[in-house]
Amino acid sequence: MHAYDEIYVAKAQTALGQMLRYAVEDCRCDLNEFWDMFLISGVADMFGSGDYRYIVGMSGVEVAYEVFWNLSGELPAEKPSFHTEKSPTYWTGWILAWYQWYTGQSFRRISEYLMPETARNLYSPYHEMDPLQFAGVADQIRREKETMTRLELYRERMGLSQSELARASGVSWRMIQHYEQRRKDLNRAQAQTLKDLAAALHCSVEDLMDL
Repeated sequence: MHAYDEIYVAKAQTALGQMLRYAVEDCRCDLNEFWDMFLISGVADMFGSGDYRYIVGMSGVEVAYEVFWNLSGELPAEKPSFHTEKSPTYWTGWILAWYQWYTGQSFRRISEYLMPETARNLYSPYHEMDPLQFAGVADQIRREKETMTRLELYRERMGLSQSELARASGVSWRMIQHYEQRRKDLNRAQAQTLKDLAAALHCSVEDLMDL
């Protein structure tokens, strides 16, 4: 089931492409870091549900403003630049908006296996192909990631090795390895262990729980 009516998809794609291009190319934000802001701000949930205020009522720059405002109470001073071509960053927002609509998954769920930096790396050759070709690759990435524990998913998303996570969380490297290899059940770990890992990975305890 698609996320919302198809007649709004093109507008949503344009808005998300503009949002990322403004944040990354004009405001000099890191792509994945701004995407995390998008998720945390609550804007991603409203956008992904087809809230017309976001996918129709705002430009992409205004959506970016909403993200910045919700998290900091301030708006960036950078003015949006004029573009005639679709950059790789713009295409990343464009294709992720389409993929979210097409699959009906939330942006948060998609981000568990496909962050924007990975999508941008697929710009060539997929920007010249039918979006269904991109969907096939994204679905393959999802299937591969589904064999991993959620602890490993979030650790990789943060770009941390097991030893780096151990230093950041205070949980031993060996214990992290056992959890990721399912030799020990993270769902039954001590509450403090779960809190320490979640804090180091900037996620909730529930995000780390395997179903």
